Amino acid sequence: MVDSEMVTYLLVTPAKNEERHLPKVAEAVIGQTVLPVLWVIVDDGSTDGTPGIIEKFERQFNWIRSIRLPPHPRDITFHYSYVCKRGFDHALEFCKINDIRYNFIGLLDADTVLEKAYFEKLSVEFNKNSLLGIASGHITDMPDGEVRWADIKKDESDRPLPRGSGRLWRKECFFETGEYLIEPAPDSISNVKAILRGWETRQFGHIKAIQLRDT
Repeated sequence: MVDSEMVTYLLVTPAKNEERHLPKVAEAVIGQTVLPVLWVIVDDGSTDGTPGIIEKFERQFNWIRSIRLPPHPRDITFHYSYVCKRGFDHALEFCKINDIRYNFIGLLDADTVLEKAYFEKLSVEFNKNSLLGIASGHITDMPDGEVRWADIKKDESDRPLPRGSGRLWRKECFFETGEYLIEPAPDSISNVKAILRGWETRQFGHIKAIQLRDT
């Protein structure tokens, strides 16, 4: 087991009309072997039951917070990155004001379910390699919205580029690469900027997650 005092991360999740998936995602985060010090869920003007789901979890756990944005058409280009940045800005400011310490920064979409030790396993990899700046696990798509761990094909091979959802930045790498940018492909840009600055990036095949819709 990893020493939980050394594994400190904040997590940001953008969510829009995710009443079907968010409860499963939240259950996976709450069930992590190493919990985030802060989880900020950004409600992007949802018109379904998403706000009520978020409020329920906020009442139960003091490390879960949310912000709500006005309604906006679904958009996975500039607006998606804007929503994420609002979450990161809020999380960073909240940690600064409340003296909450962290050494990793994470992004998790509201349709991605993680294995129980997901962030603990990522932290092990970061501890092995001081040059590792950004990392994620391997995500299997299950677009029917069902979580079936037994159906994941066994693939332990690593890949050079991490996924967008379920990624962790080392804190120093996050700030050196300009934090989270409002761009059509902010995760890819972050990967490239990290590599150009001497950081390594990785997607680890033995660390598993499930995405509940096609990307």
